[in-house]
Amino acid sequence: MSQQQVSDRNRMKRISLEHVYKAYQKNHYVVKDLSLEIFEGEFLVLVGPSGCGKTTTLRMIAGLEELTHGDLSVDGVKFNDKDPALRDLSFVFQNYALLPHMTVETNIAFGLLHYRLSRIEVKKRVEEVAKKLSLYDKLGHYPAQLSGGQRQRVALARALVDEEKMILFDEPLSNLDALLRESMRKELISLYKNMHVTCLYVTHDQLEAMALATRMVMMKDGLVMQVGTPKQMYDEPHHLEVAKFIGSLETNVFYGDVKDHAFYVNHEMILLNEAMHQLLNTTYDQPMYLSIRPNQITLSKKHKEGFIEGIIEYIEYLGEHYLLHLNALNQKVSVLTEEDVKDLDKVYIKLGGICHLFDKNQIRVYKDLVDTVIISKEPSHEKDLQVIKEIKNYGYKVVYDHHNPDIIYEDSNRSCVFKNRFKHIKKEHLKDLIPELLDIRFKRH
Repeated sequence: MSQQQVSDRNRMKRISLEHVYKAYQKNHYVVKDLSLEIFEGEFLVLVGPSGCGKTTTLRMIAGLEELTHGDLSVDGVKFNDKDPALRDLSFVFQNYALLPHMTVETNIAFGLLHYRLSRIEVKKRVEEVAKKLSLYDKLGHYPAQLSGGQRQRVALARALVDEEKMILFDEPLSNLDALLRESMRKELISLYKNMHVTCLYVTHDQLEAMALATRMVMMKDGLVMQVGTPKQMYDEPHHLEVAKFIGSLETNVFYGDVKDHAFYVNHEMILLNEAMHQLLNTTYDQPMYLSIRPNQITLSKKHKEGFIEGIIEYIEYLGEHYLLHLNALNQKVSVLTEEDVKDLDKVYIKLGGICHLFDKNQIRVYKDLVDTVIISKEPSHEKDLQVIKEIKNYGYKVVYDHHNPDIIYEDSNRSCVFKNRFKHIKKEHLKDLIPELLDIRFKRH
């Protein structure tokens, strides 16, 4: 291996996917228009329900699947047709993929064979990584003699011993029990902090994703729904599907109508907090979704003004809390409370905590919409940059949205469509155009 190759392998990797599509059958796309940057040294987690395209994305990066359309580059070099063996990355599979006739030591060392290292160097590397993962006393054992957690650590050791700067994980903890998963999560976090690598991790477990990630990507039906830190995904969901998927307890979703600056569900007006009332003042009368988490609903054993009756269907005891499953407003509602209400048939609730409104397309509506301009792609051309500068000079905040780069604003009454950038805006028309832009209702980063 040349000095240049060694130098390249010792650098952390930065991966770019641009407008990537993957189809297994004609016009049946499992990944659709995926554009994503994986930054050097981050722990990026792809999360989403089964069939969302996350594992396919991982396999395309690894070279195990071909891209139907789009570009994949690593450190600025196009990798679309790069041989998987030459991509300088490690892969940890869900099913361990251990060789049953080889010892733990040989399994760990297997990937080093093509590096033509000396036996002394191979032994040194294997023993070092075995000690880090508490496998040193198992080096002479065979996979059949190991527990599930130990096998997964062997698979991880095999990835780490290569000393690659990019590691891909395909649901590596899904076959472990709850206690082992928690233990392995701690080990992964510790290893990540100490090894200076870039990690791309796939899981359907959103709690696992939130525990591990420096940044998350949620996918559904082949589309990226949102990219952000775990806190951003939980606190600021851009799409209703994100609000429903992220969080240990599923959020409550009410479908209703906005009329006269109030929210109605089944013809009953819902009293919301002051911030939500201000937001309703900026929206058109239209059907909308209201999302509120179980811990944000106020509960009372007695009827109070502004509270809604909820019939108790069943109660889950969670130790310090009770999770109540109610029928309120003719729909299912979950409430998290510390109060013991097991002797009651009904309670009263108020939706007055932190909540989010989503439009009919399930895109979030923001309370600070009135002073924000949303554009679909971060500008790179000089003309674009000048337009953005002028917008900021008028005192407006500018945010970028990558979810749908073609449509910025659309509703049943009128539409305003821009392709990718604002370069078509003439400077002299900017001041007149800004009020139009401020009507845009779309999620934001």
